[in-house]
Amino acid sequence: MTTDTRGSRHWSGLAGAYADTFAHYCAGTIPAVLERAVVPGACDVLEVGAGTGLLSARLVETGVRLTATEPDADMLVIARDALPDGTDLIRAGLPGLPFRAGRFDVVIANFVINHVGDPRAGVAELARVARPGGRVLFTVWPSGPTVQAELFARVLAEAGVTPPPSDMLPPHLDFERSPEGVAALCDDAGLTDASVTEVAIRWRIHPDDFWRGIEAGIGVIGRTVQSQPDEARARLRASYDDLSRDLLDGDDLVFPATALLAEGEKA
Repeated sequence: MTTDTRGSRHWSGLAGAYADTFAHYCAGTIPAVLERAVVPGACDVLEVGAGTGLLSARLVETGVRLTATEPDADMLVIARDALPDGTDLIRAGLPGLPFRAGRFDVVIANFVINHVGDPRAGVAELARVARPGGRVLFTVWPSGPTVQAELFARVLAEAGVTPPPSDMLPPHLDFERSPEGVAALCDDAGLTDASVTEVAIRWRIHPDDFWRGIEAGIGVIGRTVQSQPDEARARLRASYDDLSRDLLDGDDLVFPATALLAEGEKA
């Protein structure tokens, strides 16, 4: 098994918390992905980085022959429970997939490329295992502030906690997180007729559930919260309870966001 250590170390031990929280945020692109992935004649489909199996389960419902990979052992357990018996689910990940070149009609990676240590190598590997004329689809988060990031910047400031350091890739490996930058990833991988679509997402979650995910250590802000002493954690929770009220719609927080969905054809 070959996995990307940057992504796996950030998610190790967090599968349960992720399944209850951010997995549903990332699932916001599933309708758009399915619309483009289920094409006539596309029988053999690969999902790379299946996570907890939400997209994989929907793909199986369409009748395709699905193979899914996931590098994290705990995520894999949750995904197995979400999928029918006999689904081909393999512990593996980018940048080295254990498949021959040209194996799949459609290759999908939903919010995976933004977690790997070498995004260009990751997209090139997605393209490698697609058959000539096959389709490659992947989603990433664009650059720019999000509602969650702005909320936690205010929470940290009110609680008197120093913001975390940047978690960006080194410049020679990073890419411009814009439609143009994502399209360039497709071009570098040799994908033709590439296009990038902005997909609007609207995620609802109860404030207590969201905080449990953060407190478990998900994301940079989660790791920051975990690193604080008990007294600082209490201040952070109090600030969060105060400032998150502005985002409430009924009992739930509402987080609007935009994702970038890239698609291209293997030459």
